[in-house]
Order: sequence, then structure tokens, then C-alpha cells
Amino acid sequence: MIPLLLLACAPTSSISLGGGDSAAPPPQDTGEDSAEPLPDPDPVEEIGRPVMAPAGGGFVDSVTVELAVEGGVGDLEYCLAQPDENGCTYQAYTAPLSVGSSTIVHARVVKSEELSAPIAHSFVSITSGLAAGFSSNLPVLLFWTDGGEPDSTSDQALGLTMLTPPEGGTVSLLDAAESSGRSRLHVRGSSSAGFDKHAWDLELWDADTEEDRTEPLTGLPADGDWVLYAPYYFDEALIRNPLAYTISSRIGRYAPRTRMVEVFVAERGQALGNGAYVGVYVLTEEVERGVDRVNITELLPEDVAAPEVTGGYLFKVDRLADGERGFSAGTGRGTWDFQQTFAWVEPAESDVARVQENYLADELDGIGNALLEPDFIDPDSGRRYDEILDVDSFIDHHIVNLVMKNPDALRLSAYMFKEREGLVQAGPVWDFDRAADSLDSRSFDPTWWDNQNETGDCTDMWEFGWYPGMFEDPAFADRYWTRFAAVLDGELSAENLDSLIVELADGVDGAAARNQAVWGGADFRSEVEELRGWMAERHEWMRACIDAYEDPRRCPGR
Repeated sequence: MIPLLLLACAPTSSISLGGGDSAAPPPQDTGEDSAEPLPDPDPVEEIGRPVMAPAGGGFVDSVTVELAVEGGVGDLEYCLAQPDENGCTYQAYTAPLSVGSSTIVHARVVKSEELSAPIAHSFVSITSGLAAGFSSNLPVLLFWTDGGEPDSTSDQALGLTMLTPPEGGTVSLLDAAESSGRSRLHVRGSSSAGFDKHAWDLELWDADTEEDRTEPLTGLPADGDWVLYAPYYFDEALIRNPLAYTISSRIGRYAPRTRMVEVFVAERGQALGNGAYVGVYVLTEEVERGVDRVNITELLPEDVAAPEVTGGYLFKVDRLADGERGFSAGTGRGTWDFQQTFAWVEPAESDVARVQENYLADELDGIGNALLEPDFIDPDSGRRYDEILDVDSFIDHHIVNLVMKNPDALRLSAYMFKEREGLVQAGPVWDFDRAADSLDSRSFDPTWWDNQNETGDCTDMWEFGWYPGMFEDPAFADRYWTRFAAVLDGELSAENLDSLIVELADGVDGAAARNQAVWGGADFRSEVEELRGWMAERHEWMRACIDAYEDPRRCPGR
């Protein structure tokens, strides 16, 4: 049986109101009428918090769950439910609970008519064979549902238990849970949504509602919204997204933090067995507004006057989702080509006021129009493009995509943001499964800046969006190539890039074999060695181009 921790309520203190040495002295006679002082009232004891032991997790056969009150007083109530039940019928807790099938256990404290905030933890039944035979050096996510596998058309409610190994150690499926509770998944992605191995959008749910439950999964900053990226067909080395995001963060630009994890999904109320294993995933921060994510001010619908209307905005160049209309701006009267419209991220399109949409479109138009002028000044606002756009962010964003040779760079999943009273910035970077010598032939050759030498079905890195206009500015060009040379000699040196690939691959080595047994593909270690060789060649070629050419954009491939 899993060890249990029981927390008892603190005893109620008693207060003596008279007698003995502790009696209060009589009041002094002041010669004035005075009221007799009243004794202190009995302290009002606060309602306590429910505590559950164990706080969720996996079990074989059954598990005993005990409840206690912490930090106050009150009576305990509980209920047992499926993940999709928002609230359930509570009953008095009188004895430890015996749980024999996958269940969400809810608990709360009642004091008179007052209710504590409820808690809910996920307990998942595991077959004895799997429990005895599985361990991992990666965090493990255990999902279960009484329905079918999550799809792309609806949100599927699931119980979630997350297990995290100690540093340098391993975790088994019956170890204590780091996090457990209700969650939901739905399939995400555009072209990848049709793959057998699905990427998922993950949201942590509160105990009795579908509101976000904010938690710091695997040590990442707390949030309720996550992505489970599924490295699959194009990325048999499994690590291309973590590699690109780490490259971005190492040159000082926020990119989503990641953790390699292993995932199980048990369907239709069945116990978690070997068939529930779905492989290696990348737990990834969703691109959204937040202090630890894209750190911009929340823009409310009523923020329609300056300075509030100036931010914050999070938007992207991308295909539009069903029902979205997006918006077009910044094209310099048709001169600059973005291939797609802009799509709203935060605020959501349905929440954007017309004044806010017009404001952001005017800012982007100011950039596009300024880049048409010999002095790079927007005739309408009187500002240079670099008084509207953050040059350094656009340089770094471009460099990360070039280092990885991302064939979809800048035109798909290309985020931008603008803080209140701030400049338009590029980023964060996103989606590199087809980059860096993946199975997408557009990224095979470690030379050439992009694949215009082979196919038009990729981004022309020097002619996309505002970049051709910015490179007409000698100050921008000098700043760009100076920065590129500096990062290739520093944070992104050949040695540093190789060490990063090795570090990422070593962390997933044992789990990769299990993933390959389910999904097939090439040998993991062979793929990693090929990626290392490709990156070394690319680094050498890029650095030589910068040294050899006055305008390195003209450097040919080999």
C-alpha cells in the first residue's frame, strides 16, 4: 500500500476569563465614569483546507485514500467522479476510501454554510505487468478517460497524473505524483493533425470547473496551458524543436521552454497497460501572454484610448483557423509579401475592438510604408521604421531560422507581439520539425541560406515580408551581419551547438527505443549523429560566407 501522510487539525485553544494569577487587574479609579471592559471574544476559527494522501497517482488492484483537514477546522466531504464531471454529489467522509478503478477523487471542507475550495486528484489503475516493468529517466504523463482517444473536433476530458524522476535518477509508475487532477486534450496542428502520432493541446482543469488549474509542470513556470508536441515522421532525432528553442533562448530571445516526456493514454476506463504507451513527446509552453511567457500587458476590449490601446498584442503570420478572418497590414501598398494574413492570438479575434484592430494595422502599415521611402520615414506618422519595429528582435528571429534552415520560416507559425507603448517585435520562434536535415528534403543541404535553388515551396529568406526593405538600409545590414558573426563565434559556436545536440539527445536516449518500438522510423542514435554532422557543416559554411562576401546573402551553396 502506498505510504500515507495524515494531517490533523490543530486543537482549539481555551481562554481563561478570570481567577488565578492570570486574572486581569481591576480598573483604576480615574474619577470619571467608565464602562466595564468587555472580555475578548472567542477567536473565530477559520475553515480548513482539504488534504488528500496520496495526492493522486498510479496503483495496482486498489489504493486507500485518506483525507484530512489542514490549517483550520471543518467537516470533510468527498465524491468519486469521471474526468468530465464538473462537480459531483458530495457525501460526508467518515473513513478511508478504497479505490479500485481509475477515478477522480474530489474533496472539500464544510463549516456551517461555508465551503473550502475543492481539490481533485487523479488515481489511475495500472496493470501489474506494466507497473513492474517500466521506469524512465524522463517525466511520465499518465492520462485516462472513460471515452475514446482525443480528436481534433472536440475537447476530451481526462485524468492526468504526472511523475517526475529525481535529478539523475528514474521514476516508476507507482511513485508519488508531482501533479494530478483533471485535464483536457485535443489534437492540434495543420498538416501534422493527420499523422498517426498526434500532437495535443493540453489544458489543466480545476477540481469542479473547466477553468485553468495553474501548476509548474516538471519545474517549468506555472501555467494551465501547454502543448504536447509529437516528434514523429519528419523528426526522427526527436529534438529539433527543443534545439531551436534553446538556440533562441541562448541568444537572449524568449522561446517556449520544453521538457522531453513519455506519455500513456488509457481509453474507455481500462487499466493502464503496455498498449496505452504512445511514446516520447515534448511538453512545451504554449505561446501566450504571461509573465513567464510573452510578457505583455493584457489588452481588454475597453482599452480603446492611448496609452492602453497601444498594447499588448500577440499575433502571427499563419494559416487561418476555421471561422477566422484575420487581417492584412504592413504590405507597403502591395510591395512586401507575407503570403498569409495576420491571425490574432491575444486578444482573441472575437475580443478585439475595431479601434484596436485599426491601431495595430496602422502601426504595421507605418513599418511597410516607411520602408518604401529613401529616408525610411513613414510619411503619415513621421517615424522611421526602427521607431516602430524592434530591429534586434527581427535580426535574432531571422538568424535562428537560418541556423536551423527552416523551410517554413517567417510564413507559418510566425509570431509577433507588441507591448503597451512598445515596439513591434518578432517572436517567439515556433515549429522546427521540418528543419535541420529532417526528412523534409528542403532542409537536406547544409549549405545555401534557403532552398530557392531547389524548390519554390519554402520561404525565400531574403525576400520575405519587410526584410528586403530593411536590407536596403545600410545601418540595418551592418547590424545584421555583425550580430550574426558574433553569435556564431559565441553562444552558437560550432562547439556549443554540438554540445547542445549531444545534451538533448543523451537525455532521451533510453526512451527513444520505446518510442521507436511503437512508431518505427530510423535508429535514433544514427539520426542524432547525422544531425550533428549536418549542423557542423552548416556552421562552417555560414561563417565562411560572412567572412568571404561583402553581402553574404549572395553566398552560393556547395
